[in-house]
Amino acid sequence: SPLGAGGMGEVYRATDTKLDRQVAIKVLPEAFTQDPERLARFEREAKVLAQLHHPNIASIFGLEDADGVRALVMELVEGPTLAERLDAGALPLDEILSIARQIAEALEEAHEKGIVHRDLKPANVKLTADGKVKVLDFGLAKALDPGGASISSASLLSQSPTLMHGATQMGVILGTAAYMAPEQAAGGSVDRRADIWSFGVVLYEMLTGRRLFDGETVSHVLASVLKDTPDFTALPAATPERIVNLLRRCLRRKPRERLQAIGDARVVIEEVLADPHHGERATVVAANAPASARGSRLAWVVAAAGLAAAVIFAALWLGAGRGDAPSRVLHAALIAPEGMAFGDTFALSPDGRRIVFEAFEQKTGVRALWVRALDRGEATRLASAEGGDMPFWSPDGGHIGFFAEGKLKRLDPKGGPAQVICEAPTPRGGAWGPDGQIVFTEAFRTGLSIVPAGGGAPKPLTTLDSSRNEKSHRFPIFLPGGKTILFLAQTAEAGARNDESAIEALELSTGKRTRLITTNSSPSYSPGGQILFWRDGTLLALRFDAGSLKVTGDPAPIASPVAFTQNEQVLASISNEGTLVYRGGARGTSSSLVWLDRKGVGTQVIRDRELFRDFVLSHDGTRLAYTVNSAGQGATDLWVEDLVRGTASRLTFEEGSERYPVWSPDDRVLYYSNDQRNDGAIFRRASDGTGSAEEVGTTDSGIWPLAASADGRWLVVGGGSAEFSMDLFRFDLTTKKISPLVSTPFLDEDPALSPDDALLAYTSEQSGRWEVYVQALGGGRGKWQISIEGGLRPRWRADGRELFFYTRPDRLMSVEVEPGEVPRFSAPREIFRQPIESFDVAPDGQRFVALRSADSDVSKPLTFISNWPQLIPN
Repeated sequence: SPLGAGGMGEVYRATDTKLDRQVAIKVLPEAFTQDPERLARFEREAKVLAQLHHPNIASIFGLEDADGVRALVMELVEGPTLAERLDAGALPLDEILSIARQIAEALEEAHEKGIVHRDLKPANVKLTADGKVKVLDFGLAKALDPGGASISSASLLSQSPTLMHGATQMGVILGTAAYMAPEQAAGGSVDRRADIWSFGVVLYEMLTGRRLFDGETVSHVLASVLKDTPDFTALPAATPERIVNLLRRCLRRKPRERLQAIGDARVVIEEVLADPHHGERATVVAANAPASARGSRLAWVVAAAGLAAAVIFAALWLGAGRGDAPSRVLHAALIAPEGMAFGDTFALSPDGRRIVFEAFEQKTGVRALWVRALDRGEATRLASAEGGDMPFWSPDGGHIGFFAEGKLKRLDPKGGPAQVICEAPTPRGGAWGPDGQIVFTEAFRTGLSIVPAGGGAPKPLTTLDSSRNEKSHRFPIFLPGGKTILFLAQTAEAGARNDESAIEALELSTGKRTRLITTNSSPSYSPGGQILFWRDGTLLALRFDAGSLKVTGDPAPIASPVAFTQNEQVLASISNEGTLVYRGGARGTSSSLVWLDRKGVGTQVIRDRELFRDFVLSHDGTRLAYTVNSAGQGATDLWVEDLVRGTASRLTFEEGSERYPVWSPDDRVLYYSNDQRNDGAIFRRASDGTGSAEEVGTTDSGIWPLAASADGRWLVVGGGSAEFSMDLFRFDLTTKKISPLVSTPFLDEDPALSPDDALLAYTSEQSGRWEVYVQALGGGRGKWQISIEGGLRPRWRADGRELFFYTRPDRLMSVEVEPGEVPRFSAPREIFRQPIESFDVAPDGQRFVALRSADSDVSKPLTFISNWPQLIPN
């Protein structure tokens, strides 16, 4: 009688008439039996598999052939599969660990004999009535593999065994998509460490009751396996810490960083089963906490942030508002996960129990959003949130909004892919209201917009007031009830003489605006009745009545120094329960400009520990123009470094920020933009500092310089459309006419003209990620994609025969160029690996100016303060 079917073949219950026993017969796929070479190889593999004799492994009894039908005779295991058991509901922790231990024992036995399962999943694990675990189909994925050892063709990855009934190529066996190791999903070679990954996925599913990797199609699942990071915050609170750490080791994406032997997992599980609490970290109660608080409230949790790092932070006031003993103000340092460094944005959940933060890998520079439960001290990288910035929570803490890739997105921190809500090319903050609406700033020169959290077309909420020279409305937050928001109405950069920026209140029903505090800072609101804001390096609190929309008294200092981004966002977050987290320091994160050789070795520091933005080498390589933001000030200024003499001189002194310096062909003039005016005008001035600035031109929507032609007659400029696409244009310096060069519905940026102006290299996101393209100009025809694994910031060698670009996370690439009517490009090759933020190339292509984070800044912790309102004087 039939028992089931799948990618491994059809399975029947049968009777062995010779030995009078019940067996399972697995009839192999027809395509398998038609290939003599493959059949012979399978017979060899089957002989090896038949050597497996273990209580937790379903044995192979024989290989039969009848009328051209090949079948395996196997041990019949009665009972449900683990998949069926999980469908019936959650399992007790003791049962989960018992099952996991037996699976580990089965894998250990096979691995010691050189056999890899390759398709471990709940459907291949049987549970008998007496609690015995039997792992099925050991090694059959390899035995039935049409390629012999692994499947390298990406086109075959969708042929998941559990979906084989709809497949067009029968017999393609890889391992079910949701349980594949990343190297297996990518078509790479597979060893026992792939089983360890699958073991971790199965254990995770048993503990959480849900799939770790899921999606609408197999392709979506495979993409999730290759990219998403497990959400360890979804694990039950009762999960022993040693099991959580074991899962982390099993689910390392790189095989060499993964747990290397499944026997080590077995030992950990046995130890936990024998003594569930042995080795768990102790809780250290604050010595100055009142006795009644020691048992139930404020505790310091000491937890590992990695193999060598530790994090100390105060747990929440769990009984806040209950009226018992008064609380204490506690300070703690929040350390980034091992190998990571905090980025510039983070947000506490409304209840103060979790924090979402931006962090980047110190070795690679890859950025993503992470979540940490403060009472557990463990951080989890959020799936689908790579490059995430400016996160914010839904009012119930169930979802996180954030910005990435020019879009506003949302995700569930417990797992699942991110959902795109709408476009947001250059965002400046967002807030989630209680009615399911999100207020946000979609571009750096716009008012506020509002959009349903479920997605849709955003609608304008505020309009910039030209009479006040307003240039942006940004960083909104909702007041209780969701009827009013606070936001920053910005008119100028901090430090400018005409700065009339202010925190204002907006009544959503009437559109009425009320000016509250004159400052150029993002606001925060405390339910205790305070607005928090930044001024001169200090976080201040000012009493505020949310009903009457009035502020009273004088600002009280809460913390100092507190960091502040160049976009006027205070690096601080507060919860409704009186918790404050902030980043100490000045405005932004310091970087260094350095010389690197073609091996990536640093040869000289040009400028150290400054807040750099843009930089570009002169054509002769003797000078470096860059924009820099003085610590604690808002405006960026244009400077020129004489690389021969080692001296620097400031070139601009106007109000506002200078950006995008571009050298003229003879290096005598620098073009740049200044954001003091809303139209984004382009200016130029002599590079030796003589004379004054001269306006070159502008457009209604604003433009900025990005490259200059070899004859000096025109510029490549950037500009945006109403749909917020970024395009590249030709701007004639004589006629002031502008014409499109690259105009697509996508973001097109970072242009670089070849020395003869025949080719334009640039980056575009049209493929779904940033890639480098080259387009013919001046009557030439043709467009070529240069990068194949992502690319940023293309730069030409002075003779035009080599093009460099940067590939995240850490590779500088080179492409050889053969000029001609139809230019030819070599395949990209790696020059060196070095985590840098940007670069420019010397004329001979032998050295590079690179921007990288200052070492002392990337390891800064966040500061955690409980019950911060008690810092306000009565």
